[in-house]
Amino acid sequence: MSRAGRFWGWAVGVAIGFALAAALLMPYEALGLATEAERWRAWLLTLWTGGVLCILFGISGLLGVVVPVGVREVVEAGSVTRAVEERRSSWRRGEGGFHGNFAWWLVATGALLVALYFVSWAVLKQ
Repeated sequence: MSRAGRFWGWAVGVAIGFALAAALLMPYEALGLATEAERWRAWLLTLWTGGVLCILFGISGLLGVVVPVGVREVVEAGSVTRAVEERRSSWRRGEGGFHGNFAWWLVATGALLVALYFVSWAVLKQ
């Protein structure tokens, strides 16, 4: 299977697995959710929240690329010039681009969860 296939396969699989786990493992009784409508809204809220959190964590990981080198990187490298060169060389060595980046995978999985929320809300309105 190609890298892109694994990327999207895992993203879809994790999104569906999260949705199923949220539906089956949520402690509805402990939360005081008695009616089916309340349980439905709690599940939708869990899907939405999980998707948005995935997207935000992924974006924060992607922002790490554009921020300047930090103090720790400079101290570990010994100089600013060497720290900048190490970062550049690590990007040159990096493989995979989009499909090999965990931050992009989080964004894609979160987007799939949000899409699943909208589809579930539109199709199964209660």
